Amino acid sequence: MLGFGMASSHAPGIFCPVEMWPKVYATIPDVMKGSQPPTAKLETPEVRAAFAKRIEKAFKTLSDQLYAYRPDALLVIGDDQNDLFGMNNQPTLSVFTGSEIWGSSKPRYMSDIPAEASRIHLKVHTDLAMDLQKGLLKRNFDPANLAEMKPLGREPERGASHMLMYPAPVLMPAFDIPVIPVFLNEYYPPLPSGRRCWDLGLAIADIFKNHKARIAIYASGGLSHDPWGPRSGWIDEPLDRWILERIASNRGEELANLFSFDAAALRGGTGEIRAWITAAAACPRAGVVVDYMPIHHVKTGIAFTYWPAVE
Repeated sequence: MLGFGMASSHAPGIFCPVEMWPKVYATIPDVMKGSQPPTAKLETPEVRAAFAKRIEKAFKTLSDQLYAYRPDALLVIGDDQNDLFGMNNQPTLSVFTGSEIWGSSKPRYMSDIPAEASRIHLKVHTDLAMDLQKGLLKRNFDPANLAEMKPLGREPERGASHMLMYPAPVLMPAFDIPVIPVFLNEYYPPLPSGRRCWDLGLAIADIFKNHKARIAIYASGGLSHDPWGPRSGWIDEPLDRWILERIASNRGEELANLFSFDAAALRGGTGEIRAWITAAAACPRAGVVVDYMPIHHVKTGIAFTYWPAVE
């Protein structure tokens, strides 16, 4: 059964040494550098160091909860961002069913580390991945099948998306939990609505409802951010807190109303909230908000939450 869920941001900056955060922040588009939020100036080196400690503590909390559940597999859902897929093909939904998935675990900001030097390999629970794919087909979803590693995106040598490769070492340092990688298009129009993502979560839970395996789900990405677009450096804190309040009060279905309309604030990386909607639907209970930090220097509303385990 699917008995545990968690979600977190995966902003590349949070996986860099805190001393690099000014370099990360400096990558905002030039056109945006003269209109940054005044609160960004409050992020002194001391404040940034405190944020980094909170991030480390929050990931440790999620990791501890994950291992306490003792899962047979971790279903990881998030976006691809032109890594495995090229612009010639951007499927709305895809499931990786190969035996192993690999990719670089260090952000591109850390350019002194070659992609191959930080490469990690994760075992895939192929049987459960295929069960998921077949189950989705029976429930009126049409996932693409990825049966082997053949990256076709912008830097093939970096492998799979950072939605999986960056958080994996901090969530399961021994790489001892097989994964079920699920890629959900969250960047490239046309995009799935919040309702479609909610229904996807319900379908995932239903597929594994009576399964003998112990499965956990992890939503990777978000919250509000637009790292390379016209809102780079700005964070929609009211939106982020609204989302976390719905999760904490078991009102997750209200999240399905997101992305049913076009809004500038919901474009860019904020679209990764779709993965959170899916996980909330798969875990029909109140979640625990571990922490939330609007950090301009990593250009993202950073959040961590989990849905307590059930047997």
